[in-house]
Amino acid sequence: MRYSRLALSSVTALLVISGLSVSAANAVSDPMVFTTNAPQTRKRAALEVKDPVSVVERRASDAFIYVLQRQGQVLRWTKGTKKSTRVLDISSLTSTDSERGLLGLTFIGDKAYINHTNKDGDTVIAEYTVRADGRFIASSRRVVMTIDQPYSNHNGGDVVTGPDGMLYIGMGDGGSGDDPERRALNTKELLGKMLRIDPRASGARPYSVPKDNPLVATKGAKPEIWSLGLRNPWRYSFDDDGNLWVADVGQNKWEEVSVAPARRDSSGSVIPGGRGANFGWPAYEGPDRYKTDQQARNALRPIHSYEHGDAGCSISGGVRVSRDHPQAALQKWFLYTDYCSGTLVGLELNGLKLVGVHDLVDGLGNAVSVDQTSTGIYVSSLDDKVYEILAS
Repeated sequence: MRYSRLALSSVTALLVISGLSVSAANAVSDPMVFTTNAPQTRKRAALEVKDPVSVVERRASDAFIYVLQRQGQVLRWTKGTKKSTRVLDISSLTSTDSERGLLGLTFIGDKAYINHTNKDGDTVIAEYTVRADGRFIASSRRVVMTIDQPYSNHNGGDVVTGPDGMLYIGMGDGGSGDDPERRALNTKELLGKMLRIDPRASGARPYSVPKDNPLVATKGAKPEIWSLGLRNPWRYSFDDDGNLWVADVGQNKWEEVSVAPARRDSSGSVIPGGRGANFGWPAYEGPDRYKTDQQARNALRPIHSYEHGDAGCSISGGVRVSRDHPQAALQKWFLYTDYCSGTLVGLELNGLKLVGVHDLVDGLGNAVSVDQTSTGIYVSSLDDKVYEILAS
């Protein structure tokens, strides 16, 4: 048992939460090198708001960004100010017990897609039309998909627009502990997977499955599956090159960061990272073999893992900072924090090879997300603050 990073209603409530998995195949070494050239990094309390879980930008030309509140609100936050306005309220449709609530937001054109749990605790992906001024049209709500959740934890929560314009939905293994029903590696289940869909309605269907998803032609498999073997991918993101970075919350011992490299097809087009990838849970937790009744041959190893203790106990990812980001000292670094430690950690990288691990900023409270926009890097913390990260 350990503290859940999203047990908002009672931070002292003990929940069983765990991490990802990986195998010895395709290993990416984690040298744990602590070099001396870490940038000078500091935090600034940029906004005070109840229970923020994420900061999201629709497009760089907007004069505002968005802040999600776990209890069900989306705020439009004017850049460079402390002014915010509520533009969506779904508090009547969700609850905040255990790890539930409004958990993710992304945009495709003038449509917003949110990930939230409903009153039954199931995952819902819903679409809203958004005006040019950033206001949501509440009456435009359309449910894209609903996924049954057998337990109250391990809901994942993020929803991300990929470099291909498709929607990526990270699903936890269903909850409890140790993936008791062994869902994460079962291709007949949506839980414990990264899903990829085209969320636009297609005739009578609320969404369609891209024809190049890896299991479309596999009998009995869920065609929405893009990757498998995940425990609780609370936050994940794509970098400039289309590589998929996943911070998967650990079980009893290990927290981990994995990267699934992008590839190119025969025409030279980028295939986003993670296609057909197996992240290994519950056959593996971090670098260790875990459930011996499960097999995950050729599972992807984490690029970085750390044991529970002073470094924390529940990873909150995570972005690889863009190569042209105005916080130049952190360009191409991967940043994550931990709900238990409240420390921002930077992974110094050479390509996709880890060359250094650095503690950058302390005192971030119960941090739940690290996000970047075109102008800033932000940490959302359940001490009711959004911090901006500044580096030189």
